Amino acid sequence: MYQALYRKWRSRTFDEVVGQEHITTILKNQSAENKVSHAYLFCGTRGTGKTSCAKILAKAVNCLSPVNGNPCCECEACKSIDSGSATDVLEIDAASNNGVDNIRDLREELLYPPSLLKKRVYIIDEVHMLSGSAFNALLKTLEEPPEYVIFILATTELNEIPATILSRCQRYEFRRIDDASIEAHINRVASAESISIDPMAASLIAKLADGGMRDALSLLESCTAGNTGKAITPEYVAQQLGVANNDSVAKLYSLIADGNIADSLELIDNLHRSAKNLSSLLDELIGMTRDLLMLKYSPTNFAKTGTYYSGTAEAILKEVAKKCGIEKILYFSTVLEDTQSRMSRYALNKKVLIELAVIRMCDLKLDDSNKALLARIAELEKRPAPAPAPAVFEDIPAPAEEPPIPLTFDPVPAQQKNDVPAEKPEYTEKPKEEEFEFFAEFIEALNTRSDLASFVSKADVKLRGNTLIIRTDFIGHSLLSKPDAVIALNNAVRSATNKNIKIEIKQNNLVQDEFQTSLLDSLGE
Repeated sequence: MYQALYRKWRSRTFDEVVGQEHITTILKNQSAENKVSHAYLFCGTRGTGKTSCAKILAKAVNCLSPVNGNPCCECEACKSIDSGSATDVLEIDAASNNGVDNIRDLREELLYPPSLLKKRVYIIDEVHMLSGSAFNALLKTLEEPPEYVIFILATTELNEIPATILSRCQRYEFRRIDDASIEAHINRVASAESISIDPMAASLIAKLADGGMRDALSLLESCTAGNTGKAITPEYVAQQLGVANNDSVAKLYSLIADGNIADSLELIDNLHRSAKNLSSLLDELIGMTRDLLMLKYSPTNFAKTGTYYSGTAEAILKEVAKKCGIEKILYFSTVLEDTQSRMSRYALNKKVLIELAVIRMCDLKLDDSNKALLARIAELEKRPAPAPAPAVFEDIPAPAEEPPIPLTFDPVPAQQKNDVPAEKPEYTEKPKEEEFEFFAEFIEALNTRSDLASFVSKADVKLRGNTLIIRTDFIGHSLLSKPDAVIALNNAVRSATNKNIKIEIKQNNLVQDEFQTSLLDSLGE
């Protein structure tokens, strides 16, 4: 009878378990020294060896001829456990046996000693699916079971296990298996099964398995089924497993980065008509956003942990990373995550939600959030200042000569001795500008308006008498002069000084008028 590869190549001893040496070494030593605990909790992601280690431990404690803590796999006890015929080793699926009545039946069985083996072992898979009352029924039995009983609980959701259960078990956390170990095991299996596979194809399967050995062997089997007698290549793996169509998604991201709304919506419509799953499309866009950040900050990490992309898609993504600043990519991430949250709650029309998200990403002026404002400012800072226009001189005809106008002067009467000279106006010295000693308190009082605080912290803030003068650039002047901003500034000054101080916003004339106007238009004023 044919067996799936992940079942056929399931580990039979502790030494055969891949990537979990930090756990198998301890279990092997406990078995060799006969110091096995009464309750274990194995937690970790899918396909990392939890159930396999549970079965190996069940064999090790019942083996008639153990070898340095490993089961011999040759005695009758080991063979019966491997075949599933051992009545004293029970595998319970908590997903379908999660009621309190199931646990009560289990407690009644504990009264009877094992019939054939030395230990009775209960392997409860997906234990987090048990109900609250079932967990409570298991507590006392789990803490003080008969000496011939061992409990092995396995779960992928450690956070859902009650603390009372955790405190009664030895807990072991199974890690994701690294790609190199998975790749090496795939090559061993392929060699033993006479499967011809390209090393790059094995590397791709290891990356797609996401740390799970069972998933890796299942993917290998999927590629083998449709490629009888031929070598498995990376291109075939990508095509067979459905990861070769990310060129269009990368193209969509490029159009979004360029702000091309029309072509972006057209491409989404084409993908929708071609039966592209829109939830998967959104997940791919979020994954690409993560990979863009990796390209910006850690290209080496992108090569190791990034999603698989075809040559075309990877080239497009690298161009997008060059064009987009960090602020813009983070804004994209916020929009996509918000859309994913909305899609999970309102799944009536996913296409509309994605189209709205793409429009917001293409045109930053449609969003008034702080992240959108930062992204717009970053885009403006990248633009070079326009060069001043050269002066143009035209030939202006000389005016016609006119006869000179005779000048007449009225005689100025001599000042009489008794005339009193006019008094000169008294000169009043303007108050000098001083440093604002409450500047730190002023900024802290603006914590509810981070957009105002960012501009004020970079501005030149001085105190002249009873007037606080804030000198900033054109964009800051436009923002701080708004009515709501003025109210917020006044409240912040009053909170910082406990005085009524007048605020005056001034603009530094460092930018040409023409460029200032374009900045204002870009900010959507």
